[in-house]
Amino acid sequence: MTDTQPTVRTDSGLLRGRVQHGMASFLGVPFAEAPTGAQRFAAPEPVRPWSGERTADRLGPVCPQVATYGPVGTAATSHLEQGENFLTLNVRTPDPDGRAPVLVWVHGGGYAVGSGAEPVLQSGAFARSGVVEVTVNYRLGALGFLYLGEDVPANRGLLDQIAALRWVHENIAQFGGDPSNVTLAGRSAGGFAVATLMAMPGAKGLFQRALVQSGASPAVITVETAENITSLFCRELGVKARQIPDVPTEDLLRVQKSLCDDAYTRFRPEVYGDVAVLGLPFQPVVDGVTLPETPERAIARGFALDVDLMIGTTTGEAVTHTSIHDEMTDAEAARLVHPRLVPLGLTGQDIVSAYRELLPEHTGKGLLTEITGDLVFQLPTSRFAAAQSGHARVFKYLYGEHEPNGAGARHGAEVGYIWRNPDGPAPDVPERFVPTDPELADSVHTTWAAFVSGGSPETPHMPHWPPHSPSEPTLVRIDGTGFHLEPDIYWPRLAMWEKGGAAHPGQ
Repeated sequence: MTDTQPTVRTDSGLLRGRVQHGMASFLGVPFAEAPTGAQRFAAPEPVRPWSGERTADRLGPVCPQVATYGPVGTAATSHLEQGENFLTLNVRTPDPDGRAPVLVWVHGGGYAVGSGAEPVLQSGAFARSGVVEVTVNYRLGALGFLYLGEDVPANRGLLDQIAALRWVHENIAQFGGDPSNVTLAGRSAGGFAVATLMAMPGAKGLFQRALVQSGASPAVITVETAENITSLFCRELGVKARQIPDVPTEDLLRVQKSLCDDAYTRFRPEVYGDVAVLGLPFQPVVDGVTLPETPERAIARGFALDVDLMIGTTTGEAVTHTSIHDEMTDAEAARLVHPRLVPLGLTGQDIVSAYRELLPEHTGKGLLTEITGDLVFQLPTSRFAAAQSGHARVFKYLYGEHEPNGAGARHGAEVGYIWRNPDGPAPDVPERFVPTDPELADSVHTTWAAFVSGGSPETPHMPHWPPHSPSEPTLVRIDGTGFHLEPDIYWPRLAMWEKGGAAHPGQ
């Protein structure tokens, strides 16, 4: 590309970007008006047109946030500049005059931290592979998810994501993207968001494929639970719910951190109700308007008909989550996990005993790691894959090697491989996202790019990847030795959680 400052005309006005590594990049592009003043807790508004040329050659600020959720959340917290004008996205394109498939990426972070501008997501990996890539910011924590009653729109963070998708639908052709060939992807809370958007009427028709990584359908709560969280929030802040929109952001963040830290470390069902299962106080609420029903129920009845799905997890999802604990007995493991199971009608003793029979070689801490990983990631993923498999093609994967005591590839371990930079990582990319196996990184990225481009992850690395089905629950495990078609070891575990008719996590 010879033009070092390419321009594109959007519905709102002219943008001037820059060329990086041969790719036209447009950074910090507003997809909605800044959520300030009366807009802080309102539904996102379209960007007002501007005159002249707007520079889009650098990343914009990210949503205000503060580290929370222990070691996992602290690592996910953005250290980039924070600000009010953060409803922006970043576009990288292989050819502004082309018509390439589009990837829209939703970042994770427990709906409270993170950003779409993190260094690992700025490699241009997919643009190098012929895909127009878009990374998105959205409102987090109280700004995005605190429920404030029927007069204030719920699920504002998800409404932001829908606004970004709508912007893509209306403008991406000007960047060389095909608006009829969009894949919505995300990891962790980003994966939760993608699964939830599959069930939201406002997002219907705005994407044709979904890629859910380490996150499926459990992260939604009822209006009753959401109202309880709001009461706790207001009590600690010393205000009434109607006063929340006038509270300074720094005060919101202070109470947000207090609730997140407590809910995530103490898992008190008597205080937090259903939130104790995941420990995330800020979750989408099934409000009957923006989100009419739980994602899993909507998917089971075919709401996301014809949306092909690639979905998976890592082998050691909860390794980092349980790293704060020393070795323990089975009784201690049961005590620790019990509060998270109370809302499901289960006991820690029953679940630990069932896992002890299934995994006799594990230590007590190993059982806790397996149970936590299954509760939050593995089993919801299995159920969600099964629900969608009756309506579209579903490709299930498992990333990493199985190691003793529930160890393996940690939560998010595949991200650096998916977004690998063949020229080497930028100096500000965290070490955990730097691939140690370049050959594996190339094959993983190629697989993800194949799904985004054509709806199937089949490549020379895995030329035959059969769709997932409850009648044949298989998955493809990916590690340094290659791609392996295997039985889904998590599918049979569902039965241990269903004895006595206990509710599923997330239902």
